[in-house]
Amino acid sequence: MSNVSTCITYDASTSLIMMTLRGTASAQDVMNFYQIAQQYVSIYGSNKLLVDVSELTHKFPASELLIIMPAVSKWLASCFIARVVSFDGFMHDLFLQKAQRIDMKAENFDCVNSAKNWLVNQPSI
Repeated sequence: MSNVSTCITYDASTSLIMMTLRGTASAQDVMNFYQIAQQYVSIYGSNKLLVDVSELTHKFPASELLIIMPAVSKWLASCFIARVVSFDGFMHDLFLQKAQRIDMKAENFDCVNSAKNWLVNQPSI
């Protein structure tokens, strides 16, 4: 059973899909969250996703990112992903490194405003 609180919204004024995750997540939880994000991308036709994981703890080994990232990149290939992280931790750095290696357009930020500003300045679909 998942121990994560999830909130996902769409802001029509900026064309941003915003997802906030809190709690402790397994690798499967993370895959589920990004699959839900992909559904919002489809519904709203947005290519800008802000994911706030600043209050999320990963409960899986770093090696699981090797499974997660190819799936996420397939679902969100056309998206710009801004991740708000609480600190520059190993898992956040590894996520970003893997994203860049498979040509995902992703960045980590330390606050929501910086993440939003970056996304707003990215080209729309």
